[in-house]
Amino acid sequence: MAHLIHYKLSANRYYNKMRQIIFPILLFSFFIFISNPNSSQAADILNIKSTEVQEKVLAQVGDQSIRLKDLVNFAKGAANFLPYLQAPGGPEKILEEMIWRKLFVFEGCDLDIPEPTEEEGGEESYVLRVKNRLLPDFPSLTEEEIHLFYKEHPEEFSTPLMLRVSQVKVFIKNGNEAQARKQVEAALKALGSSQPFEQIAKEYSEDSFSKERGGDLGFIPMEKIDPPELEQTLRALPMGRISDVVRVGQAFALYKITDRRAPVLDPYDRVSDLAREKAGQYRKKEALDKLRKELEAKWGVTYLDPEFCPKKR
Repeated sequence: MAHLIHYKLSANRYYNKMRQIIFPILLFSFFIFISNPNSSQAADILNIKSTEVQEKVLAQVGDQSIRLKDLVNFAKGAANFLPYLQAPGGPEKILEEMIWRKLFVFEGCDLDIPEPTEEEGGEESYVLRVKNRLLPDFPSLTEEEIHLFYKEHPEEFSTPLMLRVSQVKVFIKNGNEAQARKQVEAALKALGSSQPFEQIAKEYSEDSFSKERGGDLGFIPMEKIDPPELEQTLRALPMGRISDVVRVGQAFALYKITDRRAPVLDPYDRVSDLAREKAGQYRKKEALDKLRKELEAKWGVTYLDPEFCPKKR
């Protein structure tokens, strides 16, 4: 299972923080995973037998199509991509890699960059050769540039915002959304009559772990939670207030924030090496994003399946 929640703690505080947050992180990741509709889609992708589904075109790059079966065959032939087939959001990442490669191949041919033989690495080596030709040479970062990056991106060098979250979760069973929503709305109504959240969670929630704890999930780091909409909901929720009904994959849920720990920024002198590394990565990512837009505009990229269309680009 792909990690759905990541946190950035400096090495010198990692050990002290681990015991406080690692257990709820893993549990929260697990509960989001099992209720994420993409997880079942990803798990089924290897078992598709229908020829019509296999021939489904996911995207068009220039005059070439990428079908679902092309995606599966690509991942099967690349050991580092095979696990993505069964991970939430993994097939979409594979598609993005395939699009990147086609764009590089088109551009390489247009620039008459010689293709390597199979013995020299084949397409993968060619893609790397073209990429290195297209990306600019980056001069060494100055100390001023590194320090500016640190000041402009404090979230990269801070502990994440930690929210203590309680929930009432009702799973959608046999596709019966109406029944699940009715049950969670009954819980919301009961909470409106001033009944304690802990009591309502034990009575209505179907999440076995948090139910016995009165809905308490512990402290959760608010960083890269999947789906992103859930993170936005939790961040925006005032302390002590009950959320509206939230659809989370194959479940409906109510949330309540019971405690909050603000991010803590590491001093620059402790993370200067990390700041140098991240500033370099950020500069390279910006260059790649710019190059991607230029190549897409030149060769054309069209997503033909809404489920594989990237949410943010």
